[in-house]
Amino acid sequence: MIKLNLNTSPTATDLLSLADVKTFLRVTNTSEDTLITSLIGAAIDVAQNYTNSRFLETEYTLYMETWTDIYVSNSYQQALNNGVYITNGGYVGKDGLNQIVLPYAPLASITHVKYYDNTGTQQTMTAATDYSVHNFINQKGFIEIMDGISLPTLDDRADAVEIKFKAGYGTSADDVPDAIKSAIQLIIGFMYEKREDTVSRLPKASEYLLDPYRFKTY
Repeated sequence: MIKLNLNTSPTATDLLSLADVKTFLRVTNTSEDTLITSLIGAAIDVAQNYTNSRFLETEYTLYMETWTDIYVSNSYQQALNNGVYITNGGYVGKDGLNQIVLPYAPLASITHVKYYDNTGTQQTMTAATDYSVHNFINQKGFIEIMDGISLPTLDDRADAVEIKFKAGYGTSADDVPDAIKSAIQLIIGFMYEKREDTVSRLPKASEYLLDPYRFKTY
């Protein structure tokens, strides 16, 4: 089983300030500042969920019980005796496990990969010799175990493997593409004007703006 802890996260107004959003909404009074601030956070969450990403740098720690509790990057086929093939999630390389795909994109950095060995002692894997880190356009970043590295036996515990990583375009709003910020403003405008439930998706223009920044899921 995979567990995920949120370590550090920016505030919504780090990405879009209340003043900028009020200008977009053509609001000049302060009576709805609390409402608009809450809509900024909600719209950012909607846009991040739609794109499977984090916009400003956010730090997580991912825990796995075994080396096979992974976010896999592709699939493999297993032949049955009758000639039928079944497809399994996972990537099987020369030594079994090859890739651990991180759940949020864009991957900014890997802080560490640690594990508890079969004596209960926490060990740290070495970047560049034990694993490499990869990022591709519109795909989630992943850790690839180096060819020839034998994965150690783990202690029997829920947090046997610990991966700390950061996801996001950067630490400043200036690092986030303008199209994403414009899409969030459109979502805020939609929620501000329609204060009841509607049978609708995101505003169509916001989808067009966000689609180039969607990350594939596995």
